[in-house]
Amino acid sequence: MGKKRFWSPDRVVTLLAILISLVTLIVFARQTSIIERQSRLSTMPYLYVETGYNSEEDYISITLNNYGVGPAIIDDITIFYKEETYEMDFATFLDGELFQHDSITVLGSASITEGLAIPANSDRIAVKVGGSGDRYIKAEKFLKKLEKNGFDYEIIYRSIYDDQWRIRMSADIPEAL
Repeated sequence: MGKKRFWSPDRVVTLLAILISLVTLIVFARQTSIIERQSRLSTMPYLYVETGYNSEEDYISITLNNYGVGPAIIDDITIFYKEETYEMDFATFLDGELFQHDSITVLGSASITEGLAIPANSDRIAVKVGGSGDRYIKAEKFLKKLEKNGFDYEIIYRSIYDDQWRIRMSADIPEAL
């Protein structure tokens, strides 16, 4: 009787089948990871706060824009002013704490609160101030005074996958949390 060889045709076929199965498993796991990442990126919100000055129509607006491809769900808004912290939206802060109603007119406002979803490629006007002539100039001076006195905000928002970001007036781009 001859010696049995280790590399018999049956063993080679078996080992080759196991190797192919392992490579398939690795490829499948990698592909699933890529699909999950693509899915998250296809719903990623990108919030940006813009201050718009419209001297032709005499108003200044602070708008929360979602330039992303998915809805942005607001989790928290914090306003910082003169070394104090306020847990409220822009309109409530300005209306309750600072505005002098006889000189600056609020033309419109919308609350931005926890749980609010801002759809992709849309915006929400937080506050619109101004008015004809002198009121526009006073509103512009007032907003510049806010910036000089340490006005800042922090908005924490998330995607539908619960990935969170933070935007601040003092930073240019959203920061992943």
